[in-house]
Amino acid sequence: MTPPRHTRPAPVRALLEYAVWTAIGTLFWLATASTVTVTETLIAAAVALVCAVLARLARRALPFRARPGREWLGWGATVPLAAVADLVRLPGWLRSGQPEQLREAAMPTGGARQTGWRAGGIVALSATPGTVVVASDPDSGAVTVHSVTSGWPRLDEQVLREKETGR
Repeated sequence: MTPPRHTRPAPVRALLEYAVWTAIGTLFWLATASTVTVTETLIAAAVALVCAVLARLARRALPFRARPGREWLGWGATVPLAAVADLVRLPGWLRSGQPEQLREAAMPTGGARQTGWRAGGIVALSATPGTVVVASDPDSGAVTVHSVTSGWPRLDEQVLREKETGR
């Protein structure tokens, strides 16, 4: 029997979620600003807070629960490398007319952990110019991945391999 989990009260969880969404939104805004001023920061925070409220409402309206996994950190670190590598390889692919690859793979199905894994994996695979997930069946776990480039850092292999080895 599992001991009861100690969780934060709902208002505290909501405030934490608003704070995290607002911080992330503000940082994204400021990362694209040409100059960071107090006014710019206040505007970024105000807009991010509105987006945080909308994000929480949208998350609560979803019919499934997803829980982020530790693998997201590795994918998040690899995505910028894969994006740059794909951009460097893409002109060669366009010149040579290499055939793209459409392949099917499996991703986990089931509870919140598996749903989070799939969501993170699909976003990571679709975040680079070289690959995109074109179809996903959450019931069977089948995904169809379209790849136009391949090679280091092999993000697609990382995402799809982790499911197979159970990591």
